[in-house]
Amino acid sequence: MATRRLPLPDRILHPAARALWRPDSTLQLELGDRAVIVQGPGVEAVRGIVGRRVAGEPAPDDSVQDAVQELTEAGYLWPVDERAVARDEAPDSRLAPPTPRLAGELRAMTARHGERAAELLHARRHVSVLIQGDGRAGPLVAALLAAAGVGRVCVQETTRTARPVRMHQALPGGIGPADEGRPFGAAASAAVHRAAPETDLRRPPSHEAPDLVLLAYDEPIDPDHRAALHTYGHAHLPLRLAADHGVVGPLVVPGLTSCLRCADLHRLDRDPAWTALAVQLSTPPATGSASPVTLAATLAAVAAGQALAYLDGEQPAAIEGTLEQHLPDWRLRRRSWPVHPECDCCRGPVFGRMDG
Repeated sequence: MATRRLPLPDRILHPAARALWRPDSTLQLELGDRAVIVQGPGVEAVRGIVGRRVAGEPAPDDSVQDAVQELTEAGYLWPVDERAVARDEAPDSRLAPPTPRLAGELRAMTARHGERAAELLHARRHVSVLIQGDGRAGPLVAALLAAAGVGRVCVQETTRTARPVRMHQALPGGIGPADEGRPFGAAASAAVHRAAPETDLRRPPSHEAPDLVLLAYDEPIDPDHRAALHTYGHAHLPLRLAADHGVVGPLVVPGLTSCLRCADLHRLDRDPAWTALAVQLSTPPATGSASPVTLAATLAAVAAGQALAYLDGEQPAAIEGTLEQHLPDWRLRRRSWPVHPECDCCRGPVFGRMDG
């Protein structure tokens, strides 16, 4: 089926694209990490679109029409929303975010998702994330998710999150020095509220499972805890910090991907002492965990990015893998953790909720 031709006035420059004028009178369009140079008869037509948002009379030359059509199909130009024009609205009204605070987020998302960006951003308002653990990066991840438009971000109340904040848990964008002495969970919720005041801080109702659980622990996850997450079908993403490295993942989708036990079994294959070591590592240090502030902030952003990719329906790199950053080279590496042949994580039944 032939692509319907739209007259030149029905185009606008992609909101995340940049138009750069080159010395030889050609035009360079950049979108994310892509770039294209416009030459020939299409230059003036695209100049008109870029310069005036809506071009003048359409040129009759088929080569001009073809050039503009190719740029549209490549994502550099957008067809004008004819329905918006009919309602006397701006031709780029599709870029209206749920709140003005998210305008930059929406424009950035269009570079990857095109006209679906608004739909994806609006869908985030109906998503819920549960934060478990008292790792210093957890509140920052929660704040980042809320700032990116996730509608419900809840820091779970537990014995650990009821403990008073200690100064070493402060992290810019998360818990602050002024929170010292407050319950960890309350201070983390306050960080979320500062980032996005409209965010719902309540836990989802008992009949609704969270869309994702972030495990912000700086030690191995308790086997009973991870088994419960798996049994009740809660997707979960660990984030762990240490003195010279941090690890995000693997992101577990119960019944569909490898699980945390798979990773332990792979470690046990390489080191027969792993089980004994894991038991000892599960006890937090009396002085609190140690991690550089820059590493903690970087890994929090990585975890938030992986969480958003999953919530947006993408295939995050942390699925059946971990993203690891080690000092001093700061390179982010991915390590694969496939389903272990001795684990039954992809064979047993899962349910839809977990109380407690």
